[in-house]
Amino acid sequence: MGTTSLLQTDHPSVLPAPPARPGARRARWIVGVAAGALLAVTLGLLVSDQVTADDRSHRAKTSLGVTRQEAHSVSAQLAELRRDLSVLETQVGSDSTALSQDASQLLGAQTSLAAAQAHVTQQSSLITSLQTCLVGVQQALNQLSVGEQEGAIASLNSVASSCATAEASSG
Repeated sequence: MGTTSLLQTDHPSVLPAPPARPGARRARWIVGVAAGALLAVTLGLLVSDQVTADDRSHRAKTSLGVTRQEAHSVSAQLAELRRDLSVLETQVGSDSTALSQDASQLLGAQTSLAAAQAHVTQQSSLITSLQTCLVGVQQALNQLSVGEQEGAIASLNSVASSCATAEASSG
């Protein structure tokens, strides 16, 4: 076979390899290494971001769990306080009713006491009038027993108003 042109070959798919340039292979290798390094750095950043996100998610879940526990505890305390408040409101209602009843009884007792004091004052005045009248009558009797009739009349006249008051008060 002689020299044939490329156009004259029976197999167009078989072409001779182009002549190799001395720096092309090295450039492809550098580009490949750079692309691999870029890919590794990108993957490293993605993994780091994912680890950070997972860590944040874990902390958030832990914090949420703690918050739920505290909310549950506070809810239980609130329910207990509501029960205590209900009991206290019932006690206050009962105590208010008892206070009203006691105040009413106290007012009745004060009224009774005032009436009793007025009666005692009236009785004391009657006793004083009776004692004055009695003293005057005794004095008049003593004077009559010794024959002093004018003195006895004077003694009775001096206690006449007390005797009249005592008689009117005794009914």
